[in-house]
Amino acid sequence: MMTTGSTRWWVSLAMTGSASLLWPTLARAQSASDLPDIVVTAFKQEQATNTVGMSITAATGDTLAARGIDSVDDLTRLVSGLTIQHSAYNSTSFTLRGVGFFNSDLATPAAVTVYVDEAPLPYPAMTKLAAFDLARVEVLKGPQGTLFGENATGGAVNYIAAKPSRTFSAGMDASYGNFGRLRVGGFVAGPITDQLDYRLALQGRFGGPWQQSTTRPGDGLGRIAEVQGRATLDWRPSGTFESRLTLTVTHDGSESEAGQFIAPQITIPALSPGVATFPIFLKPRAADWTPTVQGANRPFPYASDTSLYQLSWRNDARLGTDVTITSLTSIAQFRMNYGQDPDGTPFHMTEKIDRGGRVSSYFQELRATGKAGRLVWLVGGNFEHERTRDRPFDYTADNSVSRLFESVDPAAIADSTMFTSKVRATTYAVFGRLQYSLSDRLTIEGGVRYNRDEQAFDSCSIAYTDAFTRFWNLFRGGAQPPTRIGDCLVIDPANGGLPVSNVHDALNQDSVSWRVGLNWTARPGLLLYANVSKGYKAGAAPVLGAATVLQYTPVPQESLLAYEAGVKASLFDRRLQLNAAGFYYDYRGKQLRGAELDPAFGPLEALVSIPRSHVVGAEVQLVARPIAGLTLDASTTYVHTNIDRFLGFDSLAHFGDQAGTPFPFSPTWQSVASLDYDFPVVRNWRGFAGGSLTYNSSTNGGIGAVDILKIDSNALLDLRAGIRSADGRYRVWLWGKNVTNSYYWTSVFAIGDAVSRFVGQPATYGVTFSTRF
Repeated sequence: MMTTGSTRWWVSLAMTGSASLLWPTLARAQSASDLPDIVVTAFKQEQATNTVGMSITAATGDTLAARGIDSVDDLTRLVSGLTIQHSAYNSTSFTLRGVGFFNSDLATPAAVTVYVDEAPLPYPAMTKLAAFDLARVEVLKGPQGTLFGENATGGAVNYIAAKPSRTFSAGMDASYGNFGRLRVGGFVAGPITDQLDYRLALQGRFGGPWQQSTTRPGDGLGRIAEVQGRATLDWRPSGTFESRLTLTVTHDGSESEAGQFIAPQITIPALSPGVATFPIFLKPRAADWTPTVQGANRPFPYASDTSLYQLSWRNDARLGTDVTITSLTSIAQFRMNYGQDPDGTPFHMTEKIDRGGRVSSYFQELRATGKAGRLVWLVGGNFEHERTRDRPFDYTADNSVSRLFESVDPAAIADSTMFTSKVRATTYAVFGRLQYSLSDRLTIEGGVRYNRDEQAFDSCSIAYTDAFTRFWNLFRGGAQPPTRIGDCLVIDPANGGLPVSNVHDALNQDSVSWRVGLNWTARPGLLLYANVSKGYKAGAAPVLGAATVLQYTPVPQESLLAYEAGVKASLFDRRLQLNAAGFYYDYRGKQLRGAELDPAFGPLEALVSIPRSHVVGAEVQLVARPIAGLTLDASTTYVHTNIDRFLGFDSLAHFGDQAGTPFPFSPTWQSVASLDYDFPVVRNWRGFAGGSLTYNSSTNGGIGAVDILKIDSNALLDLRAGIRSADGRYRVWLWGKNVTNSYYWTSVFAIGDAVSRFVGQPATYGVTFSTRF
């Protein structure tokens, strides 16, 4: 593996060196075509990307397909400054410019929100299969609270689905690669009547395992089984009204990823000899997992059964030429079932089974936009309500703490616990935005949003087997009343240490997000901007193995005050686009997944609130087309994160002053570079070739930058080459991802008696065929 310094040098040379070589060519490439300026809806109205005074990464559906970006995880290959993490409970978290919230709960609001056509997917678990049949994707960086609401302190990802067409069109895409992976998809679109158009898109992904057991030769994990579908109807009864109804259905039957064991972290070494001597394998495909369910001679249920149904209905009515009324309604139902073994060993240390994850979400927004002379305005309000339920099981029979009382009572081993959680969240908001042109070149804009967030939590840890009730009653010294199967085992110190039947809490908070910006168009194609914004993320309560009521105390909302200034410059007759920005974030009450020292079980996960912290950074993007067919797109993000004040536990439950340590999952340097060349081959056929390089410097998987949770730097190289017909109807290409087979990981964590990590996928390669009619 390359060192951090050498890797950073390689990436910098690839990006800046390529640009330097191309620069002289730009001045003499008079026949080169202009760079396209993608239209985005950052302010909920269509604008060219390079005329919007904020940092935006946008890509068309064609660009996404060419680079092989067909899942949410692949966004890190497009967006510099973005990292994506997977937890030990099959959940996903996003971190953008150092702003994120890594948590294991199904119903924890994210700090980077995800939308499909502006309809929210409020929890990250719902977003896994959202990226298909897209017209484009927009990633907005920095707080987006004024228009996209709370929980967007880091930014917002808006997937824009491909729309129905007024003429018939159809297409099909098929890919096949190693590990037996097959992806087949297609769409058909066109008119039903003069006023009604449709689009129907389907896609399926299937494949064999990519992980290999280190103790059972021939046993694999990581099979893929995914199905996605979307149907859209567009109704235009008149020239002033449009109604669009979209139904999205996805199903994930894939196997969950197993962890890779890297070190023992044993509370009582004598009670866990197998873990203490378990071998460490440092290879991309090496992992291990428990083959059978505890106490039963049947396979552990690693395959998931997870479905999402989202129905969105948008209506736009134009009143005259300057005012538009928009109504957006979204109803989503999400069901999650899975099994996962994150510890990376074959022991019953901490397997997870969840057969009860549920989310029900309703969203309604009504807004009006208009223009009056030099003034552009927007005003609106929305209502959002979610009900979530989760009840993961945790199997821990081989954990050293679970065996603590076995010598006293052999049946008292703590073998399994169920964590229950119900959350009801209701949000009310009103918002507005004004943009006023002080002159033909100078524009001032401002926005404000009032948000009321009401949450109610019901949580507990449930004794699920007789063995655990015996263990818990021994721990309590035979106190009355005894804990029975199905009882809540959480004790209340304020009530003499007696167990409670349920832990109920509520968190109701108000917030006012705002934004002020100044945009100066020094000349056509040269924008200088500065803005200040404040955003909030809603509070949250954890789902965890708690011994006392206090561990379920919710953390309050966090706030972020952001300062940003930047430039967007179109140079050399639109053959080069240079975007740069600097930013500073002042954080208050930042939420992080930390740890507390539980009196019964030792270090346990907990949510913590960091009083003061900050982020300072800069980013630059260079897009160049020096000659027709040759495009360079390179971006680099520098982020320095710092906890300014926090006296508490690090991720391994060591108490101390954590001031001066960085945020988890926040690499100092991130770069994404892509080079593509399209060239003639023979009559009516063209060739194309390209490559992408993604680099992340080292970071850490927890509070306190603990050495054992370090995530090393990595550089991933993707390559592609193929041919296409000149009319765009046929295309076939070979591709490879991580072609150097780089060994890298995305998350490191301490769990049970182990320190484990999730490893990135090894080299994958294949062929894709695409046709359009």
